Amino acid sequence: MKWFLFKLAFLYPRVYAFFCYYRKKEQWREFEDKVIFFFKKERDAKRIVQGVFELRGVRKIMRYLIPHMDDLFIKQFVKVEGLHFLDQALKDGRGVVLIAGHIGIPHLSFNALRIMGYAVILLKGVTPKVPKRPKIRYYDTQENTIFVHDPSLSEVYKNRILETLQSGKIIYYDGDAGEGRTKERISFLGKAMDFPTGMIYLAHQAKAAVIPFIHLYQKGKITLIFKEPIDNNWKEGKKGYKLIFKKFVQLLEFYVLKYPEQYMGIYGPTVLAYYYRSHRNGYKVSGEG
Repeated sequence: MKWFLFKLAFLYPRVYAFFCYYRKKEQWREFEDKVIFFFKKERDAKRIVQGVFELRGVRKIMRYLIPHMDDLFIKQFVKVEGLHFLDQALKDGRGVVLIAGHIGIPHLSFNALRIMGYAVILLKGVTPKVPKRPKIRYYDTQENTIFVHDPSLSEVYKNRILETLQSGKIIYYDGDAGEGRTKERISFLGKAMDFPTGMIYLAHQAKAAVIPFIHLYQKGKITLIFKEPIDNNWKEGKKGYKLIFKKFVQLLEFYVLKYPEQYMGIYGPTVLAYYYRSHRNGYKVSGEG
C-alpha cells in the first residue's frame, strides 16, 4: 500500500509541471532566460524548464513524504553509487563533510541516508522553524541541523561544526551556497563565480574527509553518488582550498551540464543566483532562487 501511495505522490510533480506552463508564465520565462544565459540551449529550453517545475512539484510534497520513508522506500526508490568512499572515511575515524550542491532534491537525499543508518547533520543558513506535527510534516530540527543564520552566533556554530567533525560524524554542506566572507573565484558553467571557503577551513581544522556528494531525482527515483575524497589528507594545507573547490565544481558542472533541469530550479541564494542577478538587470534573488 505504501509503495502505491509513493507512486501516486511522485505522479503529482509531473501534473504540477504541466499546469505551470500555463499558470506561471512569468517564472517560466525567467527560467528559460536562465537556461539560455548559462547553457545557450534555446531549442531545449522548454523541456529543461518543464523539468525544473517537476522538481519544484516534488519540493511541495517532500516534507509529507520524508516521515514515511523507510527501508522499503530505500530498496524501491533509491540507487546508491560509491558508498564505500563514505564508509572507509568513517571506518578510519574521520569526520566527513559531504560537499553537495543544489541539484536534485537534497532533503529527500540526505534523509534517505539517515534511513540507511548514517547520522547526517545538515548545515543550513536559514532561520529554524518549530516542527509542527512531525509525524506528518518534516522540518529540520535543532538536533540534526546546524543553523548558521545568525552571524552573532558564529562562534557557537563554528564550535559545533568542529565538535561534530572531530567526533567522526557527517555534515552535509552545500558547496555552491553563495554566503560567506572568504571566497575563491572559480570557473563554473563558463563564468567566474565566487565560492565561499569557510566550511573547508573548518574541515581542515578537524582533519575531516571532504567527499563530493551528488544526488539526482528522476521520475520518482533518487540516485545518490559518492566520489573519492578530494581533501588529499590536507597535505597542501590552506593552499589546497582552491584545488578542493575546483575538483568539486568540475564534478558538479559535469552533472549540471548532463542534467540541467536538476539544477536550474535552485533554491536560496547560490553562487549561480548571485551571478545571474549581477548580470541580469531587474532580477532579484529570493528564497526560491
